[in-house]
Amino acid sequence: MSTAQPKARRRFPGLDAAALQHPYDRAALGALQRVPGLDIVVRKFIELFPERVAYIQNVAQTVKVTPTQCSQLYAQLQEACAILDMREPELYVAQYPVPNAYTSGHDHPYIVVTTGLLDLMSEDEITAVIAHELGHIKSGHVLYKTMARGISFLLTIVGDLTLGIGRLVGRSLEAALLEWDRKSEFSADRAALLVVQDPQVMLSLMMKFAGGTLFQRNQLDTHEFLKQADLYEEVDASLLDRVYKMFLVASVSHPLTIVRAREILRWSESREYKDIIEGRYPRMASESKGKGVKGESGKNTGEKVSGSGLYRCPHCGREQTNQRFCSLCGGAIS
Repeated sequence: MSTAQPKARRRFPGLDAAALQHPYDRAALGALQRVPGLDIVVRKFIELFPERVAYIQNVAQTVKVTPTQCSQLYAQLQEACAILDMREPELYVAQYPVPNAYTSGHDHPYIVVTTGLLDLMSEDEITAVIAHELGHIKSGHVLYKTMARGISFLLTIVGDLTLGIGRLVGRSLEAALLEWDRKSEFSADRAALLVVQDPQVMLSLMMKFAGGTLFQRNQLDTHEFLKQADLYEEVDASLLDRVYKMFLVASVSHPLTIVRAREILRWSESREYKDIIEGRYPRMASESKGKGVKGESGKNTGEKVSGSGLYRCPHCGREQTNQRFCSLCGGAIS
């Protein structure tokens, strides 16, 4: 029996979330934050959807992962957090046969993975899933993603409060939010790859999400799966083909699995990814984290980052284009 130890994964101290952000995510977030009424909907969401209630409901129905409860999963969480240089959120296992994972809690994020996912995936693939959810947390996606899950109900409430006017205005906001929600997955996939540091793990993970079962999970071929990606990309021969693709994407919460597989493979071959692996990446300005500027009322207000067009949240320190509300913690910036 071999006594060789697995190769240690590289870590990225001070890693800034900007290193993860996919251009699609960046463009969609910018479009979302320019939609009128976003700040009103954020306020109403935080008011109407108390985070504590959802948290207590989750605690009552799932198993919390700790050093002594599901210790292997906890070790995987620890390693992924150390690689991405972030605090450990709480991790839970939910009894559900469909492979899935999600992050909730915009103020105190926590991750939930299903039993169906743990049964189907390998250890490295499970680590990739945990890292994907950590990518959402590190990138400040949680508030908007939680809003996306309840946007239709929220707009109905806002519409009733404004005699229907808010509902009409909210349709453009809903479309922009759901579009960003899909595009944010590309950034989280990058976090997953930075943790597992093996594109083949990402491909096998995507393949299992697309059609994996316990019966044939060891008979899947990533090369054949990539041929499907090539075939999908070639279906752009006519305007009608492109319209069909647009309708396919509009109705789903995530990018099409085959597209995610191709995107993460491209990034794994890019100079940008290789630079990060070799230690050349944007780093957080830790000395500014959590610091703001005192306004006239004596409360912390946001600080504009010189020459960048970004605003720093006085509560959590995240830099962003939104100058009114933080996309990470929901706190007021100005």
